[in-house]
Amino acid sequence: MPDVTLVVRELSGAEDAERLERALGRLAFVELVNVDPEKGLVAVSYEGGQTELERIETAIEEAGHDFERSPGADHIAD
Repeated sequence: MPDVTLVVRELSGAEDAERLERALGRLAFVELVNVDPEKGLVAVSYEGGQTELERIETAIEEAGHDFERSPGADHIAD
């Protein structure tokens, strides 16, 4: 199961973090989500590969956040 950490900008507090956590948790392949609004980090454990990672990123964008992948996140195999 791949794990990825994303740096997410503009998390405005616990309520915003909970909304993002719920949005990612709705994805069928996501096993675990941990959002740290103080550090602006989102850690996700999921089943799959690059396609699923892109869907996670899309969900973050649809929730209204900019992000960047942490180092090593580009090397996930399908």
